[in-house]
Amino acid sequence: MSDKKRKLIEEAVKPEGKKVKRDEKKEKKEKRKAKDAVEEVEIEEVPVEEKNDKKEKKEKKEKKDKKDKKEKKEKKEKKEKSSENADAAEDKEVEKQASEAMDVDAQEPQEQQKKEKKEKKDKKDKKDKKAKKDKKAQAETPASETPAEESAQAEEPSQKGNRFICFVGNLPYSANRESLTAHFEKISPVSVRVATEKDKPTKCRGFGFIEFDNYDRMKTCLKLYHHSMFDDKKYPPRRINVELTAGGGGKSEHRKAKIEAKNKKLFEERQRNAKEISREKERRAHEEETGEDAYAGVHPSRRNRMA
Repeated sequence: MSDKKRKLIEEAVKPEGKKVKRDEKKEKKEKRKAKDAVEEVEIEEVPVEEKNDKKEKKEKKEKKDKKDKKEKKEKKEKKEKSSENADAAEDKEVEKQASEAMDVDAQEPQEQQKKEKKEKKDKKDKKDKKAKKDKKAQAETPASETPAEESAQAEEPSQKGNRFICFVGNLPYSANRESLTAHFEKISPVSVRVATEKDKPTKCRGFGFIEFDNYDRMKTCLKLYHHSMFDDKKYPPRRINVELTAGGGGKSEHRKAKIEAKNKKLFEERQRNAKEISREKERRAHEEETGEDAYAGVHPSRRNRMA
């Protein structure tokens, strides 16, 4: 066979062989694709299953945790309730004991109160009986004796809470606390009060009060400052009156009677002092005229008694 024929045969056969090869390659490709697709599906299915398993496990775990928490909470509540019940029972017992003790204590004070009330009633009855007896005795005594007793009681100062107060009268309208204190500064009064008008607090009403801490200073004030000349450099100097008064204020009859009795006694004492002073002056004038001392042999402390 010649070379030309062989070439022609080969060329005729060649396209058919290429086609076959092409088809084989296509089949192989399709098989490979199908295989890859199957593998991918398997791979995808496996993760989905794993995810589902994990989700189920998680849910189970959460349910278990919730259940445990619930149980713990219930146990805690039961425990608290039992402790509260125990505390309540203890409180009730304590209250019961306290109430019993209070009942016992309450009974004792009630008995004491009853005794005290009885004692007070007895004392009151005794006082009433005594007062009735005193009234009868006063009714039986003569009328002449009762005024003397009343005057004696008015003259005697009460022992409880004595106050040594003097009334200062005939003050000028310009007088104030400072000027009055300056006038009596040598005998150191405890308090000085000047009566002023309501409308004009700076205007004096013509009188005031001075208080001392003891009887001796009050007596000195009455003796030395009565009819002394008060000068505040605003009005001309004037003679002031210093008299006794009673503390407390008011216009009750008892207070008026008390002040009147005190000043009456003071007036009598001042009259006696004035008489003694006048006698002393007369004696001295007589001595100067005659040159003789009537009490030459008498001690000076006894000369007042001899007058």
